[in-house]
Amino acid sequence: MIRINQLPEAKRQVSSGGNAQLWGVIYLLASFAWGVVLFLFYLSGQSAVDEWNAKNTELQGQITRAKAQTENIGDVEAQIAKSKQLETVVSGLQAARQGPARMLMELSRLLSEGGGPSIAPEELDTLRRENPALAYNPGWDVRRLWLKEFSEAKHKCAMGGFGRSNEDVAELLRRLNLSKSFEKVQLESTESGGDKDGPTVRFSLSCEVKY
Repeated sequence: MIRINQLPEAKRQVSSGGNAQLWGVIYLLASFAWGVVLFLFYLSGQSAVDEWNAKNTELQGQITRAKAQTENIGDVEAQIAKSKQLETVVSGLQAARQGPARMLMELSRLLSEGGGPSIAPEELDTLRRENPALAYNPGWDVRRLWLKEFSEAKHKCAMGGFGRSNEDVAELLRRLNLSKSFEKVQLESTESGGDKDGPTVRFSLSCEVKY
């Protein structure tokens, strides 16, 4: 009788079944580990998303508040422009009212004994050092010149009168040129003459008034 030993084959079957179970356990453990890793990655990503969403919400709130604060800026700018326009009008009215009075007071000082043009002392000292011919004479006898005509319209001024000499007329021109109230002073004409007190020079001039 022939006997066949089947024990090695049975061992091989047991060994093969054991290996399959081991690999199954390893696969389950690996799958669980990957699941844990993916879950942690998801939690990390979700945290970043939540943080960005919070920042976005805060920015949107800031934008909304800024819009609410600036929605009336057009009205405010219009009010400011209107206020500035009104200020300009008021300043113009004040200048139109006070300007002529200041100009006449300045002219009175120019033709008063001991008076002179409204010029800063340091500026006058500099002028006397650099060009003495342009400086006025503080000791001038104002009785040597008198005005007979004076008119002013739209800042254009014309005046005329008499002086005892051409130098007296020149003194008036120097004072007008140095004054802060007059500019573009121009001698229009002179004419020699005389009266009972001696020779005279009739003159006319034009200038512009600043006020």
